[in-house]
Amino acid sequence: MLSLLAAALLSGAAQGPQSRIGLNPPKLVVLISIDQFRGDYVERYSPYFLPAKSGSVLGGFRYLMETGAHFRNAMHNHLPTATGPGHATLMSGSEPAFDGIVGNDWFDRKTGKSTYCVEDPSVEVVGGTSGPESPRNLQVTTVGDELKMATNGRSKVVGVAIKDRAAILMSGHAADSVIWLDYATGKWVTSTWYAPTKQLPTWVSDLNAEKNIDKLAGKTWTPLLPADDYAITRNAPGETAGDNGEPFAHALPSTPGSKLYNGFITSYFGNEITLQAAERAISSMKLGTHDVPDILVINLSSNDYVGHRFGPNSPEVMDMTVRTDRELSQFINNLQREVPGGMDRVALVVTGDHGVVPIPEESNNVYKTGAINNVAAMAVANVKKALNAKYGEGQWVLGSGLYEQNLYLNRALAAQKQIPMADLERTAADAATETQGVFAAYTRTQILTNAIPPYAFRERIFNGFNAKLGGDLFVLEAPGDYAFGGTGTGHQAVWDYDAHVPIFFHAHGVHQGSYLRRVHTSDIAPTICRLLGIESPTGNVGVPLVDSFDK
Repeated sequence: MLSLLAAALLSGAAQGPQSRIGLNPPKLVVLISIDQFRGDYVERYSPYFLPAKSGSVLGGFRYLMETGAHFRNAMHNHLPTATGPGHATLMSGSEPAFDGIVGNDWFDRKTGKSTYCVEDPSVEVVGGTSGPESPRNLQVTTVGDELKMATNGRSKVVGVAIKDRAAILMSGHAADSVIWLDYATGKWVTSTWYAPTKQLPTWVSDLNAEKNIDKLAGKTWTPLLPADDYAITRNAPGETAGDNGEPFAHALPSTPGSKLYNGFITSYFGNEITLQAAERAISSMKLGTHDVPDILVINLSSNDYVGHRFGPNSPEVMDMTVRTDRELSQFINNLQREVPGGMDRVALVVTGDHGVVPIPEESNNVYKTGAINNVAAMAVANVKKALNAKYGEGQWVLGSGLYEQNLYLNRALAAQKQIPMADLERTAADAATETQGVFAAYTRTQILTNAIPPYAFRERIFNGFNAKLGGDLFVLEAPGDYAFGGTGTGHQAVWDYDAHVPIFFHAHGVHQGSYLRRVHTSDIAPTICRLLGIESPTGNVGVPLVDSFDK
């Protein structure tokens, strides 16, 4: 018996160079975040999706539904429900209160300036002219970081997205290649954080040389389906149908240049270009073919740009959703070909970084709810007026105003006038709450002392407030209202329409089914880690989505 045990140990030692981790981990983990992908979209538009399988061709959403777990009641459990915080959560299992990504932007009291969530003056852009960016502001690790640690750097971690913050915050600190789009040049770029030699990876340079975005000049986005199928949608206020009876027709600029590079992203062409880059990463870096697992994270940013402009009930959003199903199918079939063992050796997660509120003007036309646009500007104006009236004229509000939910008050001025901060906060909160379109405003003191009413969503407030980076006031829009005005619509609020996203989890060992229990996007990262047999990221607060894995 002893000799048999010794032989087994020696056999395991002989496999050392293969560096296997876990018992049967996937060869490749792919997480696709569809930007602004509200949870109801896959329900509303499912009749128009491809079949799960047609011959040897695999479908998109239906394939994921029929071969994996579909969590239909998944929520982001934090504020703001915005791109930066959402993507930070997906692969860290953390929340803004812990990971430091408290918004797309926030006010930095140390510098006295606004801070973008991935800006980093200590690095340089590589390959273009966009701002210098890195994951430095992300204060926790990601699944990719933990896999790098567990495999001594042998695993490959790659991120691809039009949006820099999406690619960077999902990929993490130790990724091999992370690329995003430079809107000025139409090229894929990175920073010296990921490319310390100041050279783009060869596969990225080759992709840029092909100038695939330039080839889109003059193309027109028209509906994929027959016009009658879009009868369940309606054009956004101010938008008109196409000249040939189709629900819409949107032409791209006719010549290459910054107008095209900024314009094509508000169409399905943006997703095509993104997945093209992701497929190039798979083939060039041979992802999924190594002796240890690899990770690829992708953000389909164009769904967000379309949703902001046209709203969630528009024919454009329906068309984007149906086209995303087709694009997912093509990508899944590419994985089936490229990864040894096909989709049986791929863990594929598809989700969203946040939802969206209907366009307020549209809601008023349909529901007569009196929905309010541009709540933030009115709230800030009321706060300034109240503080000036009570404490004297002064620059009481710092920065550019409301940063998603956070409002920063002038603590130095309060100290100079010997005003207790709790009193200043309370006066500001009362003024903000009296603003039409504001549901409530909570003070820093209330949040840190757990003095918030026991609403069902209070955990989202606690998870969204960072004691070091958060403001002195946390302002919540009323249901159906939108904070930042302009045309179209947006997201960031505490309500379910901004928090609700789908989670599809396809992997060997994950039970197939449709699940209605409440889960959170922070649960994705620890589930992947259990599949990989590695520890969860450092700031993880999520729990695995499943109780067990099939053998």
